[in-house]
Amino acid sequence: MDYLERVRQVKKSSKRGDYLLYWMQGAFRVEYNHSLEFAKYLAIDKNLPLKVLVVVDFSYKDANYRHFKFFIDGLLELADRFKDLKISFHVKIGPFTEIVPQYLRKADSLITDKAYLKWLKDVRNEIYKNNDVNIYEVDTNLVVPVQAASTKIEYGAYTIRPKIHKLKEKFLNDFVIFDYQGGSFEIENDLNGLSIDEKLKSVHYLKPVDFKGGESEADKLLRDFLNEKYYFFAEKRGDPALDFESNLSFYLHFGFISPIKILKEALKIDTNPENYETLFEQLVVRRELAHNFTYYCDDIYDLFSFLPDWAINTLIEHKNDMRNYRYTLEDFESFKTHDKFWNAAQYELIHKGKIHNYMRMYWGKKVIEWTESFEDAYKVLVYLNDKYALDGRDPNGYAGIAWCFGMHDRAFQERKIFGKVRYMSENGLKQKFDMNRYLSRVIS
Repeated sequence: MDYLERVRQVKKSSKRGDYLLYWMQGAFRVEYNHSLEFAKYLAIDKNLPLKVLVVVDFSYKDANYRHFKFFIDGLLELADRFKDLKISFHVKIGPFTEIVPQYLRKADSLITDKAYLKWLKDVRNEIYKNNDVNIYEVDTNLVVPVQAASTKIEYGAYTIRPKIHKLKEKFLNDFVIFDYQGGSFEIENDLNGLSIDEKLKSVHYLKPVDFKGGESEADKLLRDFLNEKYYFFAEKRGDPALDFESNLSFYLHFGFISPIKILKEALKIDTNPENYETLFEQLVVRRELAHNFTYYCDDIYDLFSFLPDWAINTLIEHKNDMRNYRYTLEDFESFKTHDKFWNAAQYELIHKGKIHNYMRMYWGKKVIEWTESFEDAYKVLVYLNDKYALDGRDPNGYAGIAWCFGMHDRAFQERKIFGKVRYMSENGLKQKFDMNRYLSRVIS
C-alpha cells in the first residue's frame, strides 16, 4: 500500500499495551491526516482503542501569545470534531517530555507526525529513547514525504523539482480513510473553563492578528482564495500592491490544512492551467525544498554552516565593505529606517503577522545591506520573523531568510556588500510595481 510509504517505524518493542496513542504534534486536523488514519488502521489491526493526545507546551521555542491564541482557537474546534468521531481526545498542558511519557506507560504503540526542525526532532528523540514502546512517524504535512523526495540537502528548486514531479501522482492519491468504530471514548481538555488570558498568562504577550486558527477557518480561506483570487493567481500573486496571496501559510504551518486538500480543490476549478502550475510550484516544490533544507541541516542558526561555497566565499570577501546605513535591532523592530517601503513591510509583519512574499525578499536583502555583519543580519531576520510572523518558526521562513544570503540561488554580477549574492533595490520595486498602492494597502 503506497500509503505506508509515509510511515517509518523508528522503534520496535515487544511491549503490549492497552491502547494506541496518536501524539498529534504537527497536523492538527481531521481531513487528509495520514497520521490519524494510520493510527486508526493500527487500532483496527490490533483491536485496541485509540487515544489522540495534544500537548500544549507553553515553553515551545520562540512562541508567544499571538501564536498560542491562533493555535488554541484551532484546538477548541478540534475537540468538537473528535467528539463527533467518537475518538478519545486529550488536550494536556505541560512540557512534551513530561506529558507524553505519562501516556506511554500503558500504550501499545506511539504514532506521531513527522518533524522537520532539528529541535523538534531532538524532543522526539528524547521521548523515544526513554520509553519502551513501538514508535511510528508519519509524514503527513507534505505532498511528497521529505525522505522519499531526497536523502540530502538539495542545491535548489531545479534539483528537487524533477524528483517531486516524478513522485507527485503516487503521493497525491495515497490517502485512505479507515473505518474505526472505537472502543472506550473520553474527552479530557485542560483548556476547558479557562479564559484565553488565563490560559496564556505564562507566555510573552504579543497582540494577536485578525486571522483565527482552525480547520474550518482554513477551509473558509481556501474557498475564498479559489473563488476570488485563483483565476488570476499566476499573473498577480507576485505583485505586493495587490492582495492575491492565499493566506494559507499560517494554516499549513499549524497543520490545520493539508497541501493535498488545497491541490485537489484547486483541480476542480476551471481556469488557466498556469494557475495550477504556479500553485504547485509554490505549495509543493518551493515549500518542500524548504522542508528538505531544515530536515537535513545540522544547524539552521549557523549561517555559514549551510550556505553554498560560492556564497560563503563572496560574503567573506565583502564582509568589510562600507555600509551607507547601519541600523540596530531596535531600529528594525520599530520600522525606523530611511526606506518607507522596508518600513511598510516591517509594519505589515508586526500588525498583520505576515509580509507579502515579494516584499519578504526585499525586507531580508535590506537588513543584510544595513547591518554590521552578515551573521548579525541573519540573527535579526530570524528573530523578527520568528517573533512576529504567525507562521514563524517554520521551514519556509528559515529557507526564505537563507535564500537572501544565497541559499537555493545562483551567483550574480559582483557588487559592494553582497558580492555575487542577488541584490534587490528600491528603484527595482518602483519600476515593477505601484508601490504607493502597496503603502496604502498595508498601512491602513
